[in-house]
Amino acid sequence: MTETYPTLAQCALVAAAFKVLLFPAYKSTDFEVHRNWLAITDSLPLSEWYFENTSEWTLDYPPFFAYFEWVLAQIARLADPLMLRLYNLGYDSWETVYFQRTTVILTELLLVYVLQLYIDSTPLSSKRAAQAAALSIVLSPGLFMIDHIHFQYNGFMYGILVWSLVLARRKSTLLGSGLVFAALLCFKHIHLYLAPAWFVYLLRTYCLSAKSIFRIRFLNCVKLGGGIAAVFAAAFGPFAAIGKDQIPQIFSRLFPFSRGLCHAYWAPNVWALYSLADRVLIHLAPRLGLTIRAEALKSVTRGLVGDSTFAVLPEISPRICFVLTLFFQVLPLIKLFLSPSWENFIGAVTLCGYASFLFGWHVHEKAILLVIIPFTLIAIRDRRHLGAFRPLAVAGHVSLFPLLFTPAEFPLKTIYTVVWLVLFLMAFDRLTPASDKPRIFLLDRFSTLYIAVSIPLIVYSSLLHQIMFGDSFQFLPLMFTSSYTAIGVIGSWVGYMVLFKRKPVQFLPPLIVDDEDAEVWHIPQTGEVFASYEEYLTRMDFYNQRRFNDQITGHSGLTFFEAYKSELTGGREVEATFPEALKGPILRKVQFQTISRLDNLVDKIFDEFKQEFFPGERVTVTTHVGDRVHGLVRDKMAFGPRVLPDGTRSLPTTRYHVTFKDSGGEAMVTDEHICRERGVFTKAMLRSFIKKTVSREAWNGAPWLVKHECAEQYQIDTRIPPHLLHDTKIMERKQLQAQKRASLPQDFNGINANLHQGPVRLPELKPAPKAHKVKPGQNGHGTKGPLLEHIKDGDHHPNILQMHDQRHQMREPTPPPPPPPPPKYPIEDLQLEPRSGMVRPSLKFMCKDPPTDADAIDPLYEGIEMNSVGYFLETWDTLNVYCEIFTLDSFTFDDFVESMLVTSEHVRPQLLDEIHCSVLKVLVDSESDGGRVRINLPELDEDGSDEDEDDENAKSEEPEPEPKPVGRATRSSLAKLEAERLAAEAAAAEEESLRAELATKHRAEELMQDYDWIDHLRKRDFANGAWLRIMVGLFYQLSKGERHQRVCEYLLLQLVPPGIEPTQETVQQQYAVMDVNSRIQALQIICMLTMETKAVRGYMEDCAETMTKYRKDKIEWQRQKRQAIEELRPLNEQRKILLPDNMPPSPARNENGDLKQLDGDESTIDKEEDGDESLGDAAKRKRRRQSDKQRKHEQEQERKAKEKAQKEAAKLPPGQSKQFVKLLKDIQKKEDVIKKCEEEIAIIENDLREADCPRTRVMGKDRFWNRYYWFERNGMPYAGLPDSSTASAGYANGCVWVQGPDDIEREGYIEVPLQLQTEYQAKFGMTIPERKSLEEGKTSLFTARQWGYISEPEHLDELIRWLDPRGFNESKLRKELVTFRDKIITNMENRKKYMDSAEEKDRKDDTKRTSHRIRDKTPDLRNYRCLQWENTMALENLGHLHSDPPPPPRARKQTKKREAVQEAGPAPAMKTRRR
Repeated sequence: MTETYPTLAQCALVAAAFKVLLFPAYKSTDFEVHRNWLAITDSLPLSEWYFENTSEWTLDYPPFFAYFEWVLAQIARLADPLMLRLYNLGYDSWETVYFQRTTVILTELLLVYVLQLYIDSTPLSSKRAAQAAALSIVLSPGLFMIDHIHFQYNGFMYGILVWSLVLARRKSTLLGSGLVFAALLCFKHIHLYLAPAWFVYLLRTYCLSAKSIFRIRFLNCVKLGGGIAAVFAAAFGPFAAIGKDQIPQIFSRLFPFSRGLCHAYWAPNVWALYSLADRVLIHLAPRLGLTIRAEALKSVTRGLVGDSTFAVLPEISPRICFVLTLFFQVLPLIKLFLSPSWENFIGAVTLCGYASFLFGWHVHEKAILLVIIPFTLIAIRDRRHLGAFRPLAVAGHVSLFPLLFTPAEFPLKTIYTVVWLVLFLMAFDRLTPASDKPRIFLLDRFSTLYIAVSIPLIVYSSLLHQIMFGDSFQFLPLMFTSSYTAIGVIGSWVGYMVLFKRKPVQFLPPLIVDDEDAEVWHIPQTGEVFASYEEYLTRMDFYNQRRFNDQITGHSGLTFFEAYKSELTGGREVEATFPEALKGPILRKVQFQTISRLDNLVDKIFDEFKQEFFPGERVTVTTHVGDRVHGLVRDKMAFGPRVLPDGTRSLPTTRYHVTFKDSGGEAMVTDEHICRERGVFTKAMLRSFIKKTVSREAWNGAPWLVKHECAEQYQIDTRIPPHLLHDTKIMERKQLQAQKRASLPQDFNGINANLHQGPVRLPELKPAPKAHKVKPGQNGHGTKGPLLEHIKDGDHHPNILQMHDQRHQMREPTPPPPPPPPPKYPIEDLQLEPRSGMVRPSLKFMCKDPPTDADAIDPLYEGIEMNSVGYFLETWDTLNVYCEIFTLDSFTFDDFVESMLVTSEHVRPQLLDEIHCSVLKVLVDSESDGGRVRINLPELDEDGSDEDEDDENAKSEEPEPEPKPVGRATRSSLAKLEAERLAAEAAAAEEESLRAELATKHRAEELMQDYDWIDHLRKRDFANGAWLRIMVGLFYQLSKGERHQRVCEYLLLQLVPPGIEPTQETVQQQYAVMDVNSRIQALQIICMLTMETKAVRGYMEDCAETMTKYRKDKIEWQRQKRQAIEELRPLNEQRKILLPDNMPPSPARNENGDLKQLDGDESTIDKEEDGDESLGDAAKRKRRRQSDKQRKHEQEQERKAKEKAQKEAAKLPPGQSKQFVKLLKDIQKKEDVIKKCEEEIAIIENDLREADCPRTRVMGKDRFWNRYYWFERNGMPYAGLPDSSTASAGYANGCVWVQGPDDIEREGYIEVPLQLQTEYQAKFGMTIPERKSLEEGKTSLFTARQWGYISEPEHLDELIRWLDPRGFNESKLRKELVTFRDKIITNMENRKKYMDSAEEKDRKDDTKRTSHRIRDKTPDLRNYRCLQWENTMALENLGHLHSDPPPPPRARKQTKKREAVQEAGPAPAMKTRRR
């Protein structure tokens, strides 16, 4: 699955950057609260933390948060030690502000991490909805206002809360969920309101058995209880150890019941409306005769301390709040206990938060996040949940506006909240599926109006009230805001509490009326007829209840007639707007689908059809110039997937024949340039169309069936497959139950099971048919009383066993279930059972950092990193495949690696210089060819230095500022001076960082001063290492673009470091000591640049045309071969007639007349599998020698048989002998023709292989999705160019290379989710990673950046035996390896000889080098293999090496290989066919 954009991390990063800009914003008293807590925990001992009361903002959070403040205090010392002074009240320096706000942003990262866990744990079908929910929490306006402006650490706290909720999603992490929540309670005790939901859920799922609530899991209880006790001991234990007065003091701080019922600003709950009613009744009391308490008239609500008093309504005590909160929490907890699912658990947490917020004592408006955060996780479950969440989101966030009362923050909070509401409510509306259950919700039909009212309320409270009333009636805006938001929160709570199950309407059966003159009552919409008026009224009352849903639109809360009318209207709209061309294909796709949820079915169908178009459909086509024209699809053509360069397959493509509407023209377009009009095909329309045209029965596994009239209209088969029938499903379940019962001990009503044989069925809990009823006194199976009486009395009645036997005679034995069908191979590789003892041969590594423990690595490769191995292979393959373009002799991979490694000041292999010079030549034409640059280069900023000089001159010409007069020091002037001081410090710091940056910057610009590298490249000025300076110029210009900026800057720092004078000689010295990984990276960059040139692209096109010609030639030779075979067949028949006894039988031929050869599945490798797999290398070599001897013996026998036949023919009568000899000659001629055709076909196939240059072919993948490459597979001769200077080596690469799986394959097939790993382990006894470790041995690859290789013939045979031909991947890979086995082994053996001979030569020359070194006192230069290579192709075609200056021009005939690199010349020459 591709990653959903934008990701959570991207949004969190952008949000953090935005929050940094809010550092100077308004901050509440909570900022001083937390600063004071930093000072308390840092300055005082532990025993005085909860007794300190110097400031009114005493420490009133649990101990874990106090420890958290202590940790922050240790870091705060580095920012500003003054903030940690206890008596420094109200201290808010910039350092303090920056520090505290930064800690809020950093601690909020826990919430981001936990929400990513929530997304990862969500099923794939709901992952998009989970992503949207997580983004809405990260960008929540509540956290934005409370934490980052008002100032608190709620993001950190809610991160712990969501973490506990996510851990509760799986049974394996239930204990962790409980412990994390216990820790959360020790951070902030307000979450105690949610504790009942955790208690019930953990009790039901972790402490009690899932099968019976009366079975207690004592071990789990001990674990949970002990873990929670340990958490609380860690929090409160240090204080309890100090003294007895500590714990009471802490609880007095945590639960201050002396505060009033309502906060200074009414939180939007029940008591806000209660207080509003009391204020209204004060004015109505004289008219209504109500008593008013005089002491309450001056009381509004007190926030800090004190109590609330009501003038008319009764007083509310803490006990009443506690009882109401507990009562409304118990209701959802009952459902949670009976049905303990994760969704119900989140719902119970949400409703517990609702109850505590609506009925709690002294509730703060910020506590609304206790409801919003968990509710968000399930808000997109269906529209029933979204309908309740929508007013909560509006009311909850608007209720927080009074926290930010300063004018500067008004546009921030308003615009941010409105944008958030519009963005996420619209996104939720698109993602939320229709509910299968109706909802009764007070604000359901008025939610849009309710949301709209919030805008004028915000405008009045923030702007108009101050204009209209000034400082009067200050509590009025707060009261309006509280009352408005309380309505929304309460309505949302009621809508979520009240749930009704949806049931389909069952119409009454038709009434049979005997008397035609009788009076009846009729309901036309349903067709029901009633004989009595009372029945008619009862039915009409039922239909007029608002409990019906519209199945098409999903609207609920309708009467039956409204829903019926809405369905008719919606059906007509769907019929009119849904594209006609899509109806038939979609219905055929939906028919017999067994996906249970309609939402998942809609998602699947929409994803399959959103980019597919059908004949007759109206579309919009985007032309090549960007114009959009309307057209009609006339026809479509589908093309299969293509093999990509990395061996994977691309998605299938489709071409459409479209007729344009206006011009009448026609065109062939791909799916990238065609689309539908917006709104023509949406998920909502598709859902409505499927609901209208498809039905499904109400049993598990029932298929979706197209309605009869639609099936007839679109000619869709309605015959249900037998395996989808209800009876078949029931029979399968019964057979499964019978198997389970057969495995259990039998007992029947207390009688021993020995009385009967076979399974006994339990009585079914359903009434028997009427025809089977037995009258009293009759004997039969239905009688139960006499049997029970005999058993009870203990009298052994003789009929007991007889009746018992009759039962078993009447009941047929349960037939055994049919055996599962045998699997049809090939199947998925990892679904094959593991084979014991089969381990892949060990891989070798060409690097110093292999991914696993490996055998000893060649000391020559100790400097190579694993990340560079891919660069080596890619570069070598490119240079050898396109060697004719580069005018470069082919070379072995080992020589190439050695030349990159050993290059130094004393060793300069010609191979290295020729490679770089030849590649650079392709980038820019020579002066004689026009000197054109063949690649796109970023522009250099040439005017920058002039501008800088002008700026410096302008600065120098500015007059010196006059000294300012010393004025009186005021607060504003001091603030201005402080700002100027900070600006000066910032400018100095920036200048210092600029100097540090210049000190570490490379000096390529100085090297390129007055040096045009493109001009020197045109002149082919490569002598004396000048090509290195050209490469520096190329990298310097590439570094100006984003594509290569980072890597080029890195390379330039090594070639032109800041501390060395930039000259051509120093560049050569730096390259001589450069790391080999940087060298290959530099070469890889310029090689990949050549792929953009027209020379290489033209070479590819010519290769494609040549391959087309070869294919035609191959078809012609195959035709001639078939014709010769047909002519040979009657000649062989005639030969048998003339000499049936004396002629030896010819070798067996297949149906086409070819000599039979072993294919991929009949190779000698397969024959060896039957033998002993433990044979050593000597025994295997002996077996191969025996096979070669046997093959030579058979050829000798065939030759002798032919000679014998000719001698026998000479003894025949003269007339018959001439005829037979002539016949033999004709047969021989035809066989020669067939042999010639086969040779030509083989040559053409080899030429096709060599001409296949656009991409490197992957041989295949194994079961763990490792890719296997044999680079000689295509694009080059098997052993390199035959006229190369190193052609005697007899190989090119000589190894089979193995690349690890890419990220998508690894995550999709190997590192699968825990649930799939558990299923796999249950099936095979191990997880997929465990199987990978077991079957790959000690050398494994884990990513696509890791490479290993196989270089031994024995290991190749072991690999072929290890591959399982029953799997999809390995069957293809095995076939490729068997096909090329002989060639691969030949190259491996040649490589081994070549490497061994070079080492032997080094040993022989060791003595000579020693004496030579002593005599001449020169460094020891080894006889490296790469030094033997010479660019003979350049010498033949150009007359000089690339690195040498060209000779004076002379008239000469251009060769084909020279023409290959000239764009204006004829087509490049192809490699000649090797016969």
